[in-house]
Amino acid sequence: MSESILVIPGFARAPVRCHVVIATGQQGRAVLVGELEDNPGTSVTNALEFVAESVARGLLEDDRNFAFYEYVPKGLPKLLPTFYRIEWRGEPGQFSMPEWNVMDPLADQWLRFFKDRVTETGYTSDALKARGVEVIDMRDDDTFRPRAD
Repeated sequence: MSESILVIPGFARAPVRCHVVIATGQQGRAVLVGELEDNPGTSVTNALEFVAESVARGLLEDDRNFAFYEYVPKGLPKLLPTFYRIEWRGEPGQFSMPEWNVMDPLADQWLRFFKDRVTETGYTSDALKARGVEVIDMRDDDTFRPRAD
């Protein structure tokens, strides 16, 4: 398992800062990205395609074969902590046209593992850094800039 705070360019010069947890098991690989309470700019949800691309290219050596999840402390529809499994409905091999599926963390093998890495409150960069989670800042790498194409 690896865990980091990922910082990438967002929209309108507002960076995305999110929690990333990567796990590998007999069933393959899975990634959880979490919306931090102190994310200074573009939400993980709004920049999900860029977050997934940055994780694949920057943290997984361009591996695109992984289950992808998002955690939002105040997720829709009830503004409660919510886990989503993301299904990509676009071109194969591309992170496009995401579909969010609400998941019960006790009913999914990966989420049973991931649920202990996130919190309902106090889910901040400072709290993660206090646990020893490192920051990976990719804002200066043009490879990860959102493109308008």
